[in-house]
Order: sequence, then structure tokens, then C-alpha cells
Amino acid sequence: MKKLFAIVFAMGLYQTVDAQSAYMKHLADDQFLIERLDVLNGRLSDSLYTSLQSMSRKEVVQFLEQYLQKHRTISPREKEEIMRIISKNGEWAANGEGAEDSKYPILNRLYQKKSDMINVHVDQADLVINPIFNYQQMVETNNTKQNLFLNSKGIELRANLNKRIGVYSTFTDNQERGPWHHQQRVSERSAVPGMGYYKDFKVDKPGLAQDYLYAAGYLDAEVIKNKVNVAFGQDRFHLGDGYRSLFLNDMGANYLFMKINTKFWKFNYQNLWMELTPQYSRGGDKLLPRKYAAMHYLSANVTKWLNVSLFEGVVFGRQDHFDFRYMNPIILYRSVEQNAGSPDNAMLGMGFKINTKIKTVLYGQVLLDEFKFSEIMARNGWWANKYGIQLGFKVADLFNIKNLLIQGEANMVRPFTYSRDSVSNFTHYNQPLAHPYGANFLEANFIVNYKPMRNVHLSWRSFINRQGRDTSAKRAFGGDIFKSYKARNDDYGIGLFNGYPTETFYTNLNLSYELRYNIFFDLGFAYRYQNTSTKYVPAFNSLQVYSGIRVNAVRRQYDY
Repeated sequence: MKKLFAIVFAMGLYQTVDAQSAYMKHLADDQFLIERLDVLNGRLSDSLYTSLQSMSRKEVVQFLEQYLQKHRTISPREKEEIMRIISKNGEWAANGEGAEDSKYPILNRLYQKKSDMINVHVDQADLVINPIFNYQQMVETNNTKQNLFLNSKGIELRANLNKRIGVYSTFTDNQERGPWHHQQRVSERSAVPGMGYYKDFKVDKPGLAQDYLYAAGYLDAEVIKNKVNVAFGQDRFHLGDGYRSLFLNDMGANYLFMKINTKFWKFNYQNLWMELTPQYSRGGDKLLPRKYAAMHYLSANVTKWLNVSLFEGVVFGRQDHFDFRYMNPIILYRSVEQNAGSPDNAMLGMGFKINTKIKTVLYGQVLLDEFKFSEIMARNGWWANKYGIQLGFKVADLFNIKNLLIQGEANMVRPFTYSRDSVSNFTHYNQPLAHPYGANFLEANFIVNYKPMRNVHLSWRSFINRQGRDTSAKRAFGGDIFKSYKARNDDYGIGLFNGYPTETFYTNLNLSYELRYNIFFDLGFAYRYQNTSTKYVPAFNSLQVYSGIRVNAVRRQYDY
């Protein structure tokens, strides 16, 4: 598979190409400001497709510059916020060097630009290098004997070489002992949320801590100017305008990928091929097995206010080889899967986004894993009626409060959705590829982001989730997507919350103060409550108080 990716990517480089951009970090501090402007824009953008939440820096800067041209009467404060984001991605500004100069460079070499430790701009080439640091301390009630912490340090590089190819690479070394529910999740799944391989850290002390490396890197080049680009590397992606995604979420581990993105007129079409790791049991050093996934995602601006997206994906495993039938970039995967004997896990989906022109955006997703219309009409709870629904909204500047974005979202996934067997289930490295709770749940999210002054960012994130849980390793009630659906408890009478319902409530209030560009001090608290109807799932509630400092890093989230 790696050789195949390399060959296809190399073929693309023989074309005349222009430099392509690194992706913005999902859930970075500036993302809500970009989403807010997208809401206030009053119409959909034909250049920035927000459902591809790994947005390129180039497209973000183009959108912001177009916004400034269209909205010439915005306040000085709002213009300043936009210029700060452009400065942090200055290599893509219209003048080619938009990063703001620093008044106090170090040794006249470092931090010549406010946003970057090293920022080099020469004819047809850019290089940006930044350190990464994230240190956080936490105290948790009912868990006070443990020293909870996160310690990350590393480096990030992005470059455009000779206006031909974009390069991105990041690496961090991490030690972490998260709150109690994080420790339980690591113990149950043998996986650190959002990460890959790990080893135990300070095992002689009470509590579960992990030591792990994080690395991502890719090459990205345009093979047809402003139309087609190809990317190859190691990273993760998110599909959809929601905080959660029922198609593909970036809360799991990185994976090897090849991506082709095609833009024409009002359409954006993305092909994504991934090499994944099936669920496995931790042990000594060994070669882990492989499985694969292929996805199509078509996003179209049908009108100035309506965007419709179509999704299809398939997860499959073949012993020692890739199934080349799934390389077809335009075929319906379900037809391929059926012709192969239906051994794989194929899904279809549809999404929408509506800009109402009254400072509000509505969005949603519908996922179809498997169903029979006759069984749905019979209302008999057939186990294989597997689907998910998402509905959400974003409201900007409510009551005329500037730099405010409010988001509400509901997600529902039927039992046994995403599951099949230990290879074809919708997972990677012992973590779900879509929603972190798997299936058999109903969830409501509420998120508020507010920037009352230039350097202060307040965020409040809450969710309440009700899920049907299992009580043993042998029987499956549809929530644990790592179990084979052949172990299901019944064929009919399967409703939402099948099994033993468990309620989880989580809320987090955070204050971030930007000391200077990309250097943040965080202070906040979180409360998590878990109640259950079975003794096999422990009830627990705790209050967490934390503080920390981070440099060029996205704040670690524990909202699962």
C-alpha cells in the first residue's frame, strides 16, 4: 500500500504544480473566529468548504482577504482580529509576506516575525519553524492522590519549496496522566485517545500514566492549478461542520493516507485512502496487522445559501494486500463491495449546511450503515436497521455581542452501527473512526466561544450523553463497535439504549490568555458525572481544576 501511494504521488509531481498549503489545526484557538466569519458572511464561500475541517492555510487566508474586501465597514477591532489570523499564516497573504514584524527579535535571527520562531521568505520559497510546548497540571476531586499532568515538547515545520510542493511535519514527545475517565478509557481500550503507540510511564507510582510520541507529516502538491491537489503522508481528518462527525472524526490516531482533492465550479470532491490498524491486544514488540479504508466526499454549493454533501466509505481487510478495486475514484463503493461477496463494511451518508443570512448556520448529517425499508415500516426493532443522525446550529454575535459564537448539536446513532467484525469495524488503533462513543447513544452538545478582548478567549463546552452499555465480554448490545454483531443479544426488539443505559454529563469552562502570538496561558475547570443502571459500569463524578501554558499547541480535550 505504501509503495502504491508513493508511485501515484510521484506521477503527480511530473505535472506543472504550484505550492500547496499545510492544513490548519482543527480546534485551534482561531478556528471559532473563522467559523464566526463564515456565519456572518451571509452566503456560502466557493473557496472555503468548512465541512472539510482540515482547512488549508492558503484557503483560509484567501477567504479572510475576500471577507475584508466585501465587508469594508467592519469595526477596527474586528479587522485587527482578521489581520492577526492572516499574520499567523502570512506566507499565504496576497503580498506573499503577511506575517507581522516583531519589534523585539531575539539575536536578530529568531522571532523576526511575531508568530514564528523562524520565518524565511525568499523568491518562490517559504520556511516556518516553531517550537511546541504544552505543560498542564490538574487536580481532580475523588482522585486527589494522583498528580495529573500533561507534558509535551516538540517542533513543527511547514514549507513551500520553489512554488512546487508544500511540506508539513510535526513531532512531540509526551507524558500524560489524565483525569480518571481518561485513565479508564486507556485501560479498557488499550489506547490513548487521539494517539497511537504508547508505553506506561512511572508505573511505580499510583495511577495510570502514559508516555508516547506524536508525529504527523505530509507532502501536498497541486497537479492542476487551483483545481486538483494530491497529498500523501500521516495525519487524520474530520468530515462535517459539526463538533462531532458521524462520517470521519479526527479524535483518533493518525493513519497513513493519500488524498486527492478536486475543485471545479461550485463543487469540491475528495478521495481519501487510508491504511489502518485493526483492534489488537497490547504485548511485546510485533508487526501489527493492517486493514484499509476508502472514502469519497462530494460537497456542492447548490445555491448561495445551501450546501449539500454526499459521503460513502468502506473499511476492509485483505491478507497481505490492498484491494485495488477500491482505488476507483468515482465508483459507488457499495457495488464493489457486493461484487466482492459483501465481506466489507460499506456506508453511505448525506450532509447539509444552510446559511440563513440572519447570523445563523444550520447543519446536519445522515449516515446509513445498513437497513431495510420494510423492516423500518414494520417498527419491530430489527437489529440491522443501522443509521445515525446529526442536527446542529451555529449563531454568531447573538444580541449584537461581537466575537461570540454559540453552537448546539444533537447526535443519535442506532445500535450496531459501524460494527461488523474485528477487522471491518469502523475503527483504527483501538479507537472509533467516527463518534468517540461508538453507537447506541443519543447526545446533545452545547459550545460557546467568546473573545471579549484581543488576548482573552473564553470557551464553554458541555455535553450530555445517554448510551446503552454491555455487561459482559460475550454479548453485544450494540454500543461497543469493537464487538462483532454476531454476538448480538437479539434480532428484533432492538431499540435505542439497548442494554444497560448509562448517562454521562461533562462541562468545561476555560480561559485562555494569549501572552503573545501562539503563546497561551490556560486556566479552567471541568465537571464530569457518570450514572449507570448496572454495576458493571462504575458510577463516578469528579471536579477537575487545571492550569497550564502552551506554545504553538492546541489545548488537550477530555470531552469523551
